[in-house]
Amino acid sequence: MRLSIEVWLKSGRLHSDILEEQKLSEGQLRRPGSTVILWLKCEQKVHDERLDARVDLMLEEGLVQELLNFHEYHNKQRMKDGHPPDYTKGVYQTLGFKEFHEYLILPEEGKNSDEGRKLLQHSIENMKIATRRYARRQNKMVRGRFLEIPRREVPPIYELDTTDQSKWNEDVKNKAINIIESYLNESDCNVEPLKPQQHDEKVKIDGHSCNYCEVCQRLIIGDKEYSIHLASNRHKKVLKKKIQLAEKKLDENSQ
Repeated sequence: MRLSIEVWLKSGRLHSDILEEQKLSEGQLRRPGSTVILWLKCEQKVHDERLDARVDLMLEEGLVQELLNFHEYHNKQRMKDGHPPDYTKGVYQTLGFKEFHEYLILPEEGKNSDEGRKLLQHSIENMKIATRRYARRQNKMVRGRFLEIPRREVPPIYELDTTDQSKWNEDVKNKAINIIESYLNESDCNVEPLKPQQHDEKVKIDGHSCNYCEVCQRLIIGDKEYSIHLASNRHKKVLKKKIQLAEKKLDENSQ
């Protein structure tokens, strides 16, 4: 209610009218027909090997020393002052800092010990694992955002296979040129774009539905948000408390 009043005071329009306009334009491209997505992919095993090799190259080029320098300027003083290390801001959120933390806080003699070297190798392996997980999340994001969301207008997406680098020209370069040229010339393309992979349960989801939770006495907008709310600990705690109160009241009435 408060938000609706604020919207009215600032815009002079009903909040419900603005929401309806947003609903009608949801998922629409700002510039239809002016975008093509080329999605470079490869077999998962090959991708993992390339990511591991990338981390190895970063190590060869001085990653550990760079991390030590950042730690010296950022977290060392914080820890001396009794504060926990902070990996939530800016560059410190990137892969590497959290994974190498235990190694970074070792004293110099500890880093050069057998235990320190083992910890360094463990940190390197953790970074490789985190990098592979991040890459998987990126692929999942692309599928979810562009291929699996119903009612979303998306540009054509062409998947190019980079698994065999010896076939780069055949599988990637030439296909990409053909796609772009056919797009610019508005001619037929011999490469097919990916088809949407919409699941029935996602098609039925309404992002603007109004759902009232009788237990928590809250209005939840959107089917997905409502399902998340029902599975939340907060909802379950309120439900449990109300059940306990109802049982207690029932016992009192029966006495």
